[in-house]
Amino acid sequence: MQQILFPNWMLFAGFFLFLRIFNPTRLYLDNTSSLAIAIMLAIGLEREHLAQPATLLWVIAAVTFAFVCSVPYWLSGTVGCVLQQMLLLNEQSVQDHRFTDESEALAKLCSLVFVAYALENGAVFKPLFDLILSRHLVLPEVSFSSLYQTVVENMQMILIISGKYIILMLVITMCCGYLDLFFKKASLSMFVTPNIKSIVIVILLNIWLFHDQFYVFNKMMKSLGYE
Repeated sequence: MQQILFPNWMLFAGFFLFLRIFNPTRLYLDNTSSLAIAIMLAIGLEREHLAQPATLLWVIAAVTFAFVCSVPYWLSGTVGCVLQQMLLLNEQSVQDHRFTDESEALAKLCSLVFVAYALENGAVFKPLFDLILSRHLVLPEVSFSSLYQTVVENMQMILIISGKYIILMLVITMCCGYLDLFFKKASLSMFVTPNIKSIVIVILLNIWLFHDQFYVFNKMMKSLGYE
């Protein structure tokens, strides 16, 4: 009864700020849901359930921990955004609805696939358990310098993966350009070349994209210490 009447407000503040900053909960939970979960945890968790007492330092560490754990989710759609820009690189692609629809879906699909992997793996819930067990106070990567290093390392990995798609798009565009030049003499380029280009790109994206997102997910989770 005492926990209901006099909850630990530091504990409530830490959980609420974490839920509002951590990317999956920020996107898929509204303020009311985050508030209700934070109140429930502040009331339900007693002092003996916590490895460390909830202090101002605990709250600050929880905020930093939320930023660090959000890095993979912030960067998860980068490959899709690169593909979106590559698909809309020339005027022909912009005028073709197959490319515009596909490019808009890719940017969202990459982030959703990443969250789906995290839900299946359980990785999306592990930061919250670490917060309850106060592991965020002893993890070496919970600092602003390590946050910067995590962002840079993950960006480098995504840059390498995106480079494969950039080279692929350039090669396909050049090959289809030569093919278009060949078909111009037969007046077939208007309906043959765009079809070939769209079929090749969609097939390759379907083959590679999900596999690459799973690879990115594993690497990013390992960088946070989650296997």
